[in-house]
Amino acid sequence: MKKISLLSLLFFVFNMATAQQEISTAYATQATNMFAPLDKNRIPHKVLLDYGFEYTNLKAFNGTLTDSTMVDAPTLKHIYNTIFSSRVTSATTGFINPNNFESNWKTNRIAGTITVSGLYYKYNAFINDAINLGKVNFVNNQFQDKFVSGVWQNPYQEFQAFAMAPAITKYEGLSFKVKIPSAIFYSNYQSLVQSIQIDFGNGAGYVTVPFNQNVTINYTTEGVKVWKYKLNLTNGTSLLSQSKIEVTQGITTIPWGSFTPSTTAISATSVASSTIYSHNITATKNYNGAFGSVKLTIDDTNNDGIRKPLIVAEGFDAGIILAPEMANGMNTYISFRKSLQVSGTELQSLIWNSNKQYDIIYVDWNNGVDFLQKNAFALEAVIAWVNSVKIGTEKNVVLGQSMGGVIARYALADMEQTGLDHKTRLFVSHDAPQQGANIPVGVQYMFRHVTNLFNRYSSPFGTQVIDVPFLENSILDQPATKQMLMNWVNPYSNIDNNLSSNFYNELRSKGLVSSGGYPLNCRNIAISNGAECGITQGFNAGDALLSYHLSNKLPFLQNLLVPFVGILGAGAYQSLSFGAIGFVGLLPGSSRYSIDFNAKSIPYGTGNEIYNGRISYTKKLFKIFGWAPTITVNITNVQKNQPAGVLPLDHYAGGSYETTFFTSGTILPTGIYIRDKFNFIPTPSSLDIGKGDVSLNDADYKMAYVGATPPTAPKNSPFANFSTDFDKSNPNASNKMHISFNSRNGEWLAKELNVNAITTNCSYMCANTQITGASLICTSATYAAPSGGTFNNWTITQGANLVTLTGNGTPNATLTALPDVSGAVILSLTMGDNGAKCGNVTLTKTIWVGKPQFTFEYSYFEPQPIKSTTCITSNIPNGSLEQQGITSTNFQEQDNTNIPTYYSIFCVRHEAECIKISATNACGTTTIETECSFGLKTAQPKTTFYTIYPNPSNNIVNIEIRDKNNLPENGATISGELFDMMGQSKTKVEISNNQATFSVRNLNKGIYVLKIYINNQLESHQIAVE
Repeated sequence: MKKISLLSLLFFVFNMATAQQEISTAYATQATNMFAPLDKNRIPHKVLLDYGFEYTNLKAFNGTLTDSTMVDAPTLKHIYNTIFSSRVTSATTGFINPNNFESNWKTNRIAGTITVSGLYYKYNAFINDAINLGKVNFVNNQFQDKFVSGVWQNPYQEFQAFAMAPAITKYEGLSFKVKIPSAIFYSNYQSLVQSIQIDFGNGAGYVTVPFNQNVTINYTTEGVKVWKYKLNLTNGTSLLSQSKIEVTQGITTIPWGSFTPSTTAISATSVASSTIYSHNITATKNYNGAFGSVKLTIDDTNNDGIRKPLIVAEGFDAGIILAPEMANGMNTYISFRKSLQVSGTELQSLIWNSNKQYDIIYVDWNNGVDFLQKNAFALEAVIAWVNSVKIGTEKNVVLGQSMGGVIARYALADMEQTGLDHKTRLFVSHDAPQQGANIPVGVQYMFRHVTNLFNRYSSPFGTQVIDVPFLENSILDQPATKQMLMNWVNPYSNIDNNLSSNFYNELRSKGLVSSGGYPLNCRNIAISNGAECGITQGFNAGDALLSYHLSNKLPFLQNLLVPFVGILGAGAYQSLSFGAIGFVGLLPGSSRYSIDFNAKSIPYGTGNEIYNGRISYTKKLFKIFGWAPTITVNITNVQKNQPAGVLPLDHYAGGSYETTFFTSGTILPTGIYIRDKFNFIPTPSSLDIGKGDVSLNDADYKMAYVGATPPTAPKNSPFANFSTDFDKSNPNASNKMHISFNSRNGEWLAKELNVNAITTNCSYMCANTQITGASLICTSATYAAPSGGTFNNWTITQGANLVTLTGNGTPNATLTALPDVSGAVILSLTMGDNGAKCGNVTLTKTIWVGKPQFTFEYSYFEPQPIKSTTCITSNIPNGSLEQQGITSTNFQEQDNTNIPTYYSIFCVRHEAECIKISATNACGTTTIETECSFGLKTAQPKTTFYTIYPNPSNNIVNIEIRDKNNLPENGATISGELFDMMGQSKTKVEISNNQATFSVRNLNKGIYVLKIYINNQLESHQIAVE
């Protein structure tokens, strides 16, 4: 449902906690005290809204339809909890423990039937301005009954609440049953309910739906349907409610064995009109005493039996918990086919088109969150069954998507280990967590914080105590989740990877000897949806993943976490649009939530805060001469730091989990930020880099993994071939959505299916790609283009007078130095495939040719006496001293006495006026002599206007006129800039009225050059920083 709310965050304040739970009693305590003096027997319906904690604007659901009163399952629960918390006595009828609200619904949910729950309650609230009207007293922060001449003044008015909603907001199939079980229609006046009618938006108008009876509903089109409910009361009045549900086409199947030729071919965009077979398989081996089972969807391409099988094992599927109405769960053959629509024509001709070549056997786990071993044994039974009914000798192809790739690996290896012939020629692991999956620890902390919040409610007229959980259905605690997560946060908010470690150790022990847990009797290949270039997810380690800063009159924000933890099952009702229910107008003006939640990605370093969550709630009752009785409670305030030893997985390259699936098309309110995606399956996990035998570091997770040039042992991949993701339209941001297909990996997989394997390689487009070859040429050198392109165009863009070039048009170019030359050459390479698969790129490499070429700068320091400094420097563009490959220098006085270098091999301090300087690289030595006058051998200003002091310095440096009788010309443009010896600018210096000061306090020790620009003249001073 792409709908905004915050995973059931609020009810009461928490003044008691265990390691797992925060329990709230403060709101109930304050409210009970404030309303204690009232005679509860005078409240007609024993439900007083002013007393209750408001999850939502109860008065809005009064039986009339508005844009802000669309109801879904969470909203229905908020309405119920608001009414429940408003009870003034536990003796009221028509209520159940809120702990049982969801479980009752679950009990009545079955495959093929959409179960609708609802409620109808009468309740009371104070008359507006009851105190000023003399209807009730408010003394010492307590309400008291008002009597006038002994006559009780009635402050109460009556309201009605009616709401209904289906358990889910998305269903696959245009025909299904609808049922309203009487056990989940709640009311304190059941006797007033005459009938319920529903207009399903299919043109049939209102249809009476009796309690506990199935009504068949048919649609002819897909889309979002508005269901309108009419509650007819015995007094002749009617109340209305409404909800939304999205229906999509499903598949009509017949049992396997009913070999009836299909009358219509499979559509290129849909399989709804095709005859597809179904079959149930149960494992023959148990795990922990239980047998796994699956439902198969069998697309027999020619309706002539299974002859060329492709077995597709689905991934993690929480349908058994979140959508039991969907017989095949939340991942289905239809969703698989939809993912193939952008896979390219070659793959589509094999496994998608109506005349495709493969028979598809799609495996839906009956419990897609169960232990992986249990479902692996079920998959073994599927493979054995396919082999038993297969016509001919064609071997199987097994494609495992996400969790299904891990299960398929286990199953195939276990069959080999136990001597069973799986008759499989190719195993494809599609973005599978072969070393685990990642859900951000900060988000898990938030999830745990919310799910550990409990309400404690005590009736003022009884001893009943009820602790109500704020969120149920935690997929985070299912066996498969705990087995696959690289860092699982347990209910105590601690990292606990024992179950994961045990499973992956067991997995690696499966199979034949030295198999590493892989089948050896088939070819094993892998698809990763992580970027081939190793580019991260578009944000930095430590950046925010989500933040909520709200202080508004908002509805109860029960699903704000859905975009992130829908993957955990918190989005139990996902579909529709993220803002389907909306923000505005669902809380009365008297109630306000203040919410601050922040979850960050794991940063580098240690001890950094990655999660904090704070909630407070204020309820104002009606105003009394400018003020209002108020209940304010601080609900929770929790902070969590990053766990030790956890790498910043959230931002690494890998198949991404995209929150935009939930937020697209929604304008988020001010104060809410949700990161668009995070790394779900790191590339090294999907490729099983190092096979779990070596520890991976930060560099391993940022590495470019290229199928054509796979990494070598010990950090190699066990797969015979693999494909990572690349987007030629945006080469450096190409992490793709988890288990997605595209034309690149589609073509790659098609070639493998056709036993005509290719490798993928667009690495030359990566940002860090370089021309390889020497950076210094004495005679000649050969330069190599990165692999992967279909053409190579070499040119010289600087220094063409220094070298000759041969080999243009080939992957290797040779540069030959001309005699007695030196200087910088820029070699340019334009290469690529003209956009066929990767695109084109231009790379450059700067190369020094011949012996060093340099000049020098001379500085003296004031006040004298002090030694002067001379440093060699380069005035050749793109030919710095480092680029020239200078390995040694020698400074000598006129008598050949060596002068020791100062700070670096490029500088000396000396007293002699004339010195000789030599610099050497691999091509030889160049020597120059200074002129016997203080100054540069090369051009420098004839006049030095400024003096610099103190020099050396470690703090403030002053610039002043040397001689007041020798000034720059009037109106001259004067500026200064400080450089290091590498020519990097360190600071700008503003010179005003021929003087300035600047600080060198934060600079490293060394020699720096201050350049003062006076119109077209340059005055240079060396400054020593100590």
